[in-house]
Amino acid sequence: MSTRPGPPVRFCALAGLSVALLFAPGAARATATGRPVAWGCRATTNVGQCSVPSGLSGVTAIEGSAFHSLALKGDGTVVAWGCAGGHDFGQCSVPSGLSAVSAIAAGFAHSLALKGDGTVVAWGCAGSTNVGQCSVPNGLFGVSAISAGGAHSLALYSDGTVLAWGCGAGHDFGQCNVPSALSGVTAVAAGDYHSLALKGGGTVLAWGCGAGGDFGQCAVPSGLSGVTAIEGGAFHSLALKGDGTVVAWGCGAGQDFGQCNVPSGLSGVTAIAAGYAHSVALKSDGTVIAWGCSGSTDSGQCSVPTGLSGVTAVAGGLDHSLALGVRNQTIMFGPLARKTYGVPDFRVHATASSGLTVSFGGSGKCTVKGAMVHLTGPGSCTVIASQAGDEDFNPAPDVSRTFSIASARCKVPKVVGKQVAAARRTIAKRHCRTGKVGRAYSRTRKKGIVISQSRRPGRVLPARSKINLIVSRGRRR
Repeated sequence: MSTRPGPPVRFCALAGLSVALLFAPGAARATATGRPVAWGCRATTNVGQCSVPSGLSGVTAIEGSAFHSLALKGDGTVVAWGCAGGHDFGQCSVPSGLSAVSAIAAGFAHSLALKGDGTVVAWGCAGSTNVGQCSVPNGLFGVSAISAGGAHSLALYSDGTVLAWGCGAGHDFGQCNVPSALSGVTAVAAGDYHSLALKGGGTVLAWGCGAGGDFGQCAVPSGLSGVTAIEGGAFHSLALKGDGTVVAWGCGAGQDFGQCNVPSGLSGVTAIAAGYAHSVALKSDGTVIAWGCSGSTDSGQCSVPTGLSGVTAVAGGLDHSLALGVRNQTIMFGPLARKTYGVPDFRVHATASSGLTVSFGGSGKCTVKGAMVHLTGPGSCTVIASQAGDEDFNPAPDVSRTFSIASARCKVPKVVGKQVAAARRTIAKRHCRTGKVGRAYSRTRKKGIVISQSRRPGRVLPARSKINLIVSRGRRR
């Protein structure tokens, strides 16, 4: 169970848990397909929401909430994961046959899908978590956008008006009370205790935050304009301006975890996401910035994975963050020492930052099989380390290591007593050369047997040093 500071007790009672929030931030929408990357989930509330299903790809949008994650695929189907460890309210049970989905939203105990025909489908809300947020109003159609909060759901009509439902059984903080005559809305965002609307002129309107749910997240900064996107978290709100900067407000009443402290100089932002105790920004170069997560709220959700790049969407949950993109990887391959031709085959070792297996190739005076290097002569050898990547990681740049191969020293063998042909072979194996071959009669050796050599056995000489031989002619007749 979470030990974090939490909202009012009556709000926590929705799930009968000591978890500190009922939270469902939105996600920036992707414009390209990819695979979700998840990080965080180091707390006791890790219930599988960071465990992206194997093989999941072709995703166009992502959503993160307290105990689950959602992905919208390019074929219009939805995938959900998480919901383990007593936190299954049905929000991961995607309705059978659901298709033609154009947008998704993840709430605390429910999930929403917007279909291409402008209708909305909701699921989850099992047991005491059902306060009406899954009860899609009859006849709802013509919807262009959706958002899911802790205890409510929002729908934006194509005519720029807004509809809210849920907020029942002691969980009404006014977040379902859409302001009278609200129109000209282009985007909506649902937080735990509040709702946000972005108007066509780039201004923001907030409502809710009543009866103990006011942490300043409804207090839209005076003069805020030029906004292009909005996000609602548990205790704060975010706005993305057309100039690529981010504005945050809220985080009051003891719920300041740094999530409102926008990093100084942050610019070039194209999408935002609001979590429970953190905020996430996607930059135009495809990189991700996260902030907040102070004290006991740090479950790793602000620790953006190294090498994450090419991101097209981001989302924030209770203890986790999501990005739609692929991670880069690098290979660590140290230099190789100079070798001497003739040494035994040896193994090379390299590691990829992804943890994936590295493969090797070779060129020059060597061959490489697996990770074993065999030297074929003096000169130089280049060993190339490669990692081809997988569905989570881009291919790593190859890393080459070149080393020189010195000619082997001549280690003089004992060849006296050998046939001359065998002596020549032995001399060559020891990286020496057969020099002058003389002939002499011998009373003790048969014809063709080496009876003496010019170099003392065991001496180490420069490579290809000559060894002169005297070979027996046999007995004089």
